[in-house]
Amino acid sequence: MGQLIACAVPEGILVASDSRAELFDVTGEERFINLERLIPIAPHALIASAGAEEGHDLCQQFASFAKDEGLADIDALIEAAPAFFVSRYDEVMRKICEVLPTEPLHSMYLLLAGYSQKTPNNPNRLFIMWNRAKPPKIEANHVTPVFTMPRRMGLEFKLNQLVTRKAPLQEVVALARQGMEKLAAKDEYIGPPYHYLTVTAAGVSKP
Repeated sequence: MGQLIACAVPEGILVASDSRAELFDVTGEERFINLERLIPIAPHALIASAGAEEGHDLCQQFASFAKDEGLADIDALIEAAPAFFVSRYDEVMRKICEVLPTEPLHSMYLLLAGYSQKTPNNPNRLFIMWNRAKPPKIEANHVTPVFTMPRRMGLEFKLNQLVTRKAPLQEVVALARQGMEKLAAKDEYIGPPYHYLTVTAAGVSKP
């Protein structure tokens, strides 16, 4: 499944992920692989995935598409992403069907995070896309300043406290690091290496 954490404060956005993903062979046997789920796609934007390993493939494809089309503005990326996801989704599911049954649903979550220099009073953008078993197959929406997938209500509560008091981004980074390590200690489906990226007026960088 993997773990995704995102939090936006006035200074910018933190996005964090682990690297562990489960993969099933033709016999249905499970094994773990490592994925680098955070992918910078523009100077002020990144895309990240949680859920099925195929979501990571879609992120890589979208990053290539954005580069080819010259898309760098986060709002332009958000506008283009749902249609791109829909156009590639059936192909992804056909490949999954060659190995595994389509039920239960192989859930995929794609998160776009970016900083808009066009709106300095409200620069942060967090936008999530996910698949569904019933039409519409793909849904998308802007999300609140705190997002975790799978949902981690305790961690979200603590991050929301930082949002409320407009804490420095480094405090968000520290709490996310602590939270990720605690989650990994309890859940075999979360594992290192852990990745952290921030998106600010200065661009995408490692904290």
